[in-house]
Amino acid sequence: MKQNWTMYIYKTDKRCKTGERLVSTTVWRDRDAESIQRECREVSGTGFKAVAVPTTKTVRNLMTGELVEIPHDTPRSCDPSSELYWSM
Repeated sequence: MKQNWTMYIYKTDKRCKTGERLVSTTVWRDRDAESIQRECREVSGTGFKAVAVPTTKTVRNLMTGELVEIPHDTPRSCDPSSELYWSM
């Protein structure tokens, strides 16, 4: 199944608390999981770390029961499938 993916590319950097720093964020449109994993392996072979995640995720609205697509990095307070969203 083809979908949009967001690829985060990190480089090792001991000056950062996590030991790596974000170098690039790229959105890949209409790619399948195999091709995006192949891209991650190619980037990781050059001394960088690549992580790919789907750009959107589907959640169920807590009040209406409808399926809603939201960005994968949406905070819990803005997610209609959480009680926090409806209690604010």
